[in-house]
Amino acid sequence: MTESFDRFRLRARPAVATLSLLILAATPASVRAQDCPTVAALRSYKPPEATRVFALDGSKLADLSPERRVMVTLEQVPATVWNGFVAVEDRRFWQHQGVDLRGVGRAIVKDITSLSLKEGFSTIPMQLARNVFPTELPRSDKMNRKVCEVKLAGAIEEAFTKRDILRMYVNQVYMGDGLYGVEAASRGYFGKPVSGVSIAEAALLVGLVKNPEGYNPRKDPTRAIQRRNIVLDVMAREKVITMAAAAQAKKTPLKIAPPIEAAGPAPYFVTALRRELRARFGDSADVKGLRVFTGLDPDIQRAAQLELVKQIRAVEKGTFGAYKHPVPGPTLSAAASGGSQYLQGMIVVLDAKSGAIRALVGGRDFTHSAYDRALSARRQPGSTFKPFVYAAALEAGLSPSALIETTPVTIANAGAVSWRPDDLVPDSVIRLPAREALALSSNNGTIRVGEWVGAAKVVDLAKRLGITTPIPAYPSIFLGAAEVIPIEHAAAYAALGNGGIRVKPHFITRVEDAHGKVLWRAPVTGTQVLDPGVAFVTTSMLQDAVDHGTGTAVRKAGFWLPAAGKTGTTNGAKDVWFMGMTPELVGGVWLGFDRPAQILPNAFGGNLAAPIWAAIMKTAYRTRPSPSPWQPPASLVQVPIDTESGLLATANCPVAQVRIEYIKADAQTAEYCPLHPVGHTSAGGHVKH
Repeated sequence: MTESFDRFRLRARPAVATLSLLILAATPASVRAQDCPTVAALRSYKPPEATRVFALDGSKLADLSPERRVMVTLEQVPATVWNGFVAVEDRRFWQHQGVDLRGVGRAIVKDITSLSLKEGFSTIPMQLARNVFPTELPRSDKMNRKVCEVKLAGAIEEAFTKRDILRMYVNQVYMGDGLYGVEAASRGYFGKPVSGVSIAEAALLVGLVKNPEGYNPRKDPTRAIQRRNIVLDVMAREKVITMAAAAQAKKTPLKIAPPIEAAGPAPYFVTALRRELRARFGDSADVKGLRVFTGLDPDIQRAAQLELVKQIRAVEKGTFGAYKHPVPGPTLSAAASGGSQYLQGMIVVLDAKSGAIRALVGGRDFTHSAYDRALSARRQPGSTFKPFVYAAALEAGLSPSALIETTPVTIANAGAVSWRPDDLVPDSVIRLPAREALALSSNNGTIRVGEWVGAAKVVDLAKRLGITTPIPAYPSIFLGAAEVIPIEHAAAYAALGNGGIRVKPHFITRVEDAHGKVLWRAPVTGTQVLDPGVAFVTTSMLQDAVDHGTGTAVRKAGFWLPAAGKTGTTNGAKDVWFMGMTPELVGGVWLGFDRPAQILPNAFGGNLAAPIWAAIMKTAYRTRPSPSPWQPPASLVQVPIDTESGLLATANCPVAQVRIEYIKADAQTAEYCPLHPVGHTSAGGHVKH
């Protein structure tokens, strides 16, 4: 027997010492309770410090554990709660001396023979030790850890009264969702102090201890109710409540309060950040006292939330035509697990060069629906996918001045019925420069460009830009038939606007510990996935879409700074989009229903989504300097192009149909406009298609 255990045996009560001897008898000689924490730490124990989250401007965005460890006296906790814990977790709590010998008799026999602790026999004092010393107990060996728990349980029983032990237990036990103790859990799940919980709510709290995340009522309401009802049966059996009260409580529907994040300025952002933080630093990241710095811009975030809700309500009021879908009352109740029945939307704004998230709105109301459409939804992007088609074609050698046929075209996917898409460009227009075809969102022109370059190259480019959802190499993808995740779609646009560098959207820029030591920092470099010249020309074409194409609502809304973007509307007006950029920011706006349905007969990305983007950008640039325009890379030069022929302009070309275009600086030859010849046919540049 080790010296350390001998000292413990002399102090501990006989029953606990006896059990410890039995455990140690079944324990290999190399495994002993050494370096166990002392019970004295309980007297001076202070809950861990909450992790704090800061916005881009240094303001505090959230406490990840606000009031999540709220200390209460036992008198403030209803007897149904603490008696419920005794009934379910440790029915002989008032009789044993730290370890329940009667309850573990069979477990000890099995554990001795198997040299393991598979059966388990944790009492409330043992659980208390585990909750207060989660990192101090030995981690390397399960048996040694259990010996420490037994030792501490006996010491706790010697040092504290039973009521003191219960008080500490109900204040320290983990209840899931980053909530510790019954007071914090009651406020977090029910929105009220534990003193006001019903019998049904008390049973739910008691039931959480067995598996805090598995029985989390937000994550799995069905399992939570099933566990609650089992606890009610046990509480009735142990005479904590009557059988009639248990039966009545089982009929009580589950009513969960909005998450704490719902009261903050960026609930979808903070919720996603919390997940990332836990994945990186463990489940206890909320209470490690970390300082988490983000790129979220409070002004842009407020504008995004405000403008999205404002536009949705305008649609519901009939501003854009008769609206036939359900309209919520003054307040939105929590959505069913199947999704919201009301019109929804999402907005994401990124720093175009770093990928830092400047704003994130995953739905119209977090309290109503915590489902984050920006991060989790998969929707058809419609015409907002077209820039990838044109970028792939430019990469393959297409000139932005190339004349593209826009007459009706019929396409067929493999094994599908042939179909002819509608087009915003009139049938009387038989061809357009590629630049204009994109700006005016010609479906027929885009299909011909896509067929020219090939679906495989379009898919390859989309993947390089950061799209991870499946994109089959069918012609229908040219018009945005393949689903995308909105935040990935925005990041792909960022690569077009920043010179062809793929960036990864991220919530966190750096994490420090409580003393200011940097624990993690987001990478600051991206990956070059597209030629800078191709990226610039594509962005230049999207500037035309904003200035005189389908995105002119941006200018009509009063945003006149450098901007590029593309509208998108899916078949049947089920999704409306606007993906837009300034030289610094890229933002995506989407509106639609969780279960796709027509929003309005005349719903388009141009009239519903683009004005939202413009309003957000107007707010963003009220306090920041105007961005410098996009600058072409050295690989490009400007040349005059005759828009009628699509070739280099001669001195005889009418000035009204000449525009400046970009071509590669190292091109060797070029064709001059044959419609207005001047007698020579060579110059410094070649555009062939």
